[in-house]
Amino acid sequence: MEAWHVARTMRVLELLAYNPLSAPQLAEALGAHPRTVRRVVAQLVAEEYLVRGDDYRRRYRPTMRLVALAGQTLSNSTVVRRASPYVALAHERTGAVAELVMPSYQSVVCVLRCDAEGEVTGPAVLAVVPAHCSAGGKVLLAWRDRWCDSVLALPLERRTDRTITDPLSLRRELDAIRADGWASETGEAVAGSRSVAAPIIATGETVAALQIAGAAVDDYAARLVVKTARELSDDLQAGP
Repeated sequence: MEAWHVARTMRVLELLAYNPLSAPQLAEALGAHPRTVRRVVAQLVAEEYLVRGDDYRRRYRPTMRLVALAGQTLSNSTVVRRASPYVALAHERTGAVAELVMPSYQSVVCVLRCDAEGEVTGPAVLAVVPAHCSAGGKVLLAWRDRWCDSVLALPLERRTDRTITDPLSLRRELDAIRADGWASETGEAVAGSRSVAAPIIATGETVAALQIAGAAVDDYAARLVVKTARELSDDLQAGP
């Protein structure tokens, strides 16, 4: 029972990181009884992880304590630290903007980026994009089954007229991604742009994706991303 409460508390924080919500809205999203959710949020308010708004909806918002936690988590992440030169290498090899993305709720978070000038930014939360319409997100959905099931159980946002919002269609694409070893999307997140990505593996698990994006990204660039992602994975598997 204690583990159940811990998991439910983390889900509350995760939901509120994206949008302020009232206790009834949280209960509906979690499939939990409103009294249970009120007890959880009351404790989080007491511990100063949340604050309740004064509006009539009484929606909850996270405090800066969560920002500090996120920043420390990124700064201390071995994957993020070791990935930085490989993100730069992906840009050098392809000429495209290169990013390291990691899973978060229904989205992926860009935590490192090498821009068109070759400058690496991060670790930081640089962008949050729905997982189902980005190449990096599709890579993570393809190799993280439980997370994939949780994402596809919720409505999928339509970003452009090319965005796949049907879960069955997306699952068929994920099967193809696992067979190919890399993912792509064209105009699904941003009209006129393309991204390709490959999995980053550490301790036998796909923990992140290496992604490049731009209007001129092609299949040759995709092969270079796969090569770079494998090199980073080998580096991570080799240990400290």
